[in-house]
Amino acid sequence: MMEFTKQQRRVFFWMLVGVFVASLAYSFYFRIPPAVDARAYDTIAQNIVQGNGYREWLDTSLNNDNAIIRVGPGYEFFLAGLYFLFGHHYEIVWIAQAFLLMLTALLTFLTAREIFGNSFMEDMEDGGTSHAWLIGVVAAALVGFSPDLITMQGMLMTETLGIFLIVLSVYLFFRYVRIGEAHISSNRVAGFWMAGLIALVLALATLVRTPSILLALPMGGYLLWHKQWRAIICMAFVGTLVFTPWTVRNYRVFGEFIPTNLASGFNLLAGNHPGANGEQEPYLILDEYVKKYGYVEANRRATNGALAFVASHPLEYAKLTLLRASIYFSFARPTGFWFHLSGASKIITLAASAIYAFILFAFGFWGIAVFLQEYFKRNITTPQHYNNRIFLFLCMLVMMPIAIIPIIVETRYRMPIYPFFAIFAGFGFWKLRESSRCLTCFALVVFLVLANTAFDVLLNIDRIIERISGI
Repeated sequence: MMEFTKQQRRVFFWMLVGVFVASLAYSFYFRIPPAVDARAYDTIAQNIVQGNGYREWLDTSLNNDNAIIRVGPGYEFFLAGLYFLFGHHYEIVWIAQAFLLMLTALLTFLTAREIFGNSFMEDMEDGGTSHAWLIGVVAAALVGFSPDLITMQGMLMTETLGIFLIVLSVYLFFRYVRIGEAHISSNRVAGFWMAGLIALVLALATLVRTPSILLALPMGGYLLWHKQWRAIICMAFVGTLVFTPWTVRNYRVFGEFIPTNLASGFNLLAGNHPGANGEQEPYLILDEYVKKYGYVEANRRATNGALAFVASHPLEYAKLTLLRASIYFSFARPTGFWFHLSGASKIITLAASAIYAFILFAFGFWGIAVFLQEYFKRNITTPQHYNNRIFLFLCMLVMMPIAIIPIIVETRYRMPIYPFFAIFAGFGFWKLRESSRCLTCFALVVFLVLANTAFDVLLNIDRIIERISGI
């Protein structure tokens, strides 16, 4: 792989230090107490450490406990591990999560280097070193200094750990791809162990944020295409080992096959029922289901109810899905409506989040558009190879919205896509910097991003005004 200059390494090192310091400063300045979901994760983690098991309530039986519909169990066990080692102190969580965000920025840079390596930049005078460095640094900065991700790491929420594991699994997979492309026999053993490590990290990511499992589709597709059967068997075996203990525990408690949690049916029906707007809003019938049938049956009925709605109202479901897609990519949906923010801090957070989302999506979509144009153009003239690693990475990016948009949408649910878009944004920034001829096409992409946001605002103006009026 390419080597960077001493000056480039120094700049990147201090940028990472800046990410860690900014994250830590945010956490210790606001000292955000756990509330709602964060309070539930905190309570479950404390119960694990105290020997009460994975549960949120102590005044009910285990099979009637609310913990099973919480996102998890990965993040709760992560908190429990920190509490077991250092005691119940939020400060240690803030430090750990600031470190994880810094590592996520680092891994974003390394992933960009893997996919925008020499094979992509081989026609550059310097072998692509400075260009790959620029793409990686822009991507890492967009991740590390994201106002959304800095806010999330200051709370006891799943996003920081989940996104770190997602990016780590993607980076390891592209390392594996590079090992395979080298065609060195001594690398086969290293590649075999790498496949097991990828499966381990991806399984852990799924236990933190269930939609992460969709990354297995492009990864598995690549392995199948290249007939790497031993890697497929290894990854399936390791993944099964990771999920088995939790699945067995859930079967003993609930008598059902539950590899992660029971949140899926609840979210599916909350976003897809007559009168739904596709967003995360309370749906009282879910509480009625739980009271009447318990969590397992409530989840089953919720799933069946949502599927029945889709089957009987396909056009309405299609409309909801399109609306969710618009909301997902709208920069009029910033994060910042958190209880610890008020007055100037809330206004600054909302403005920073909206500007960040605009930059990320504008440059990200631009980078994707430029890549696809060049990819198909070069594959027509030279069909042997262009850079399939970037195309594979794009397939991984697509998995993130596919996992969310058909079900239910909320601003923080789109955050796992940030590192993917950040890398394409870095590529788009480099392309725009290299050629002024790109300005017209870039302006078109900006217009489309603005148009989508305007569409979201027009359709949901009442909801947006309702939230802004509380500032």
